[in-house]
Order: sequence, then C-alpha cells, then structure tokens
Amino acid sequence: MRSNQEFYTYLQYSLYEAIAFFNFRIYIFGSEKTIKAIMFDSYCEKEVLKSIINSAHKGLTPAIKQAIHFFRQYERKIFIQPPQCDLSLYTNNEQKVLKELLLIQPGNTISYGELAAQCGFNGGARFVGNVMASNIIPVMFPCHRVIRSNGDTGNYSGGIKIKEFLLAWEKENEISSLNKEQYITQSMRIKNKSYC
Repeated sequence: MRSNQEFYTYLQYSLYEAIAFFNFRIYIFGSEKTIKAIMFDSYCEKEVLKSIINSAHKGLTPAIKQAIHFFRQYERKIFIQPPQCDLSLYTNNEQKVLKELLLIQPGNTISYGELAAQCGFNGGARFVGNVMASNIIPVMFPCHRVIRSNGDTGNYSGGIKIKEFLLAWEKENEISSLNKEQYITQSMRIKNKSYC
C-alpha cells in the first residue's frame, strides 16, 4: 500500500457490504472474484473510510458472500482459510509477508522480528511492521497475531481494543490439535497460490 489516495482510487466504485462482526462493524470491499479490503468502522483514517464508502456501491458478489461466510465461521470458532484476495497493491516481498501470516494459527502470536526472519528478511522487523500497518485485509490476513518482541500488542488499524479482543478470543478458542493439521495444510496451499 502506498498512499490514502492510491487506496481510495483502488476501492473507488467497488462493491461493499457492511456486517456486524462480534460487537464491531466491518466493511467488506470486493469484486466478483476477489476481496479487495476489509475495514473496521473504527478505522483510524475515518475521512478515508467515509470517502471510499461514498464512492463505492453496496452489493453482494460471490467473493463478498464467501467473506461473510469466513467471518460467520470465525465467530463460531471455526477457523477456515479466506476467499481469494487481491494483493496487487503490494510488492512481491510484501505479499510474501502477508501470505506467511496464514501460517500463524489462531491462539498463537509471533513478533515482527520473528516473522521477518521466517520470511527470510533477517533484521526486517521494521519492514514487517510497515506491511502490517498497510494490511487492508485484516483478520483474513491475521496481522493482529503479530506483536512486539517485548509482548506488547502493538498497533492495529481498527484500534488496539479490537486487536486485544481478537487475540484474547482466539486464545480462549484455540483450534483443537485435530484441526491444526488441516489448518496448516490449507494455509500452505493458499500461501503457495497466487492471490492477484
């Protein structure tokens, strides 16, 4: 992600649907085949969110329906992989970091530095932090599972309270060992798949 203007242009004229997710409201932006962005109504850049919503059109697509299913399953403690997402705004290295997030199981966390090393970017904690800050598809690409090396939660585009809620909820509802293997298998398949 580059700038608010680029983000606005990218989502302008997209279709979107607003849904309740736990006690929050999220906006799911997409096309017929892909999810383009997920935004909490508490998004830090409120004017950007308002401008995007005013330029987009409310409506359901097959991809948006799949995204709604993803969030409903998540609320039911069923962790499935996300639908096809458009990562075209990201560089190859940024996409690599986002896809690596899929391997972090619900209930687990990783530090920015550990994620950087896992991606082959030793010393790249700041780079990973910037990728997390620019993640426009939160929860599906679970940047909330990335925390500071000292254990602090760090920032979140939807607000720290949402990040803390998601981490606590996932910890309480960790996937069973029976489903962990299936989750990892699905994650690896998606990680190796082109999302653009």
